[in-house]
Amino acid sequence: MSPPSASAPDPQPGLPVGVESTLDFRGSRRLVGWEEWFWYLVAAVSYILLGIWHKWLLNWFVGPAWLVAFVVVGPWLTDRIGLTSRRGDR
Repeated sequence: MSPPSASAPDPQPGLPVGVESTLDFRGSRRLVGWEEWFWYLVAAVSYILLGIWHKWLLNWFVGPAWLVAFVVVGPWLTDRIGLTSRRGDR
């Protein structure tokens, strides 16, 4: 057997094989594929709909903050509540 390649990253301890590719450098789950599109779409639609009635939301500071909040907090919250199934649960 040959020694492990220096270019291949060591898998994170305690995680099943293949799960480490879906985690970022902090160990948080990454959004991939349809899930990423879903959160961006929900953020855009909710911002547009609320902006129709609340004009103060339509500015250059609230818009990006709204997007970041939905894409970061939304998946985290659904994971904590248990609405999504995670393959890497410990």
